[in-house]
Amino acid sequence: MTKSKLTKFANVIIVVCVAMGALMTAAVIYEYRRLDTVLPANVLTVLFGFWGGELLIIALRQIFGSDVVSQKHKPKEEEFTTI
Repeated sequence: MTKSKLTKFANVIIVVCVAMGALMTAAVIYEYRRLDTVLPANVLTVLFGFWGGELLIIALRQIFGSDVVSQKHKPKEEEFTTI
């Protein structure tokens, strides 16, 4: 795969994950609101854990670049030159 296809695939996967997470979060919150019950601590922990994981993935992607998968570690010649 080319670099642009990998980048596009990564973008699509992240958008799909965030959209599905938002849909699931909205569904859970709506059901607890509809039933007029308090959101239990374990459900809230799972929701916070999920969104924390998504934010971590996005942050790491921003730090390392969107095409981390396609990058190969190639030592630069300047790193090994001696004076």
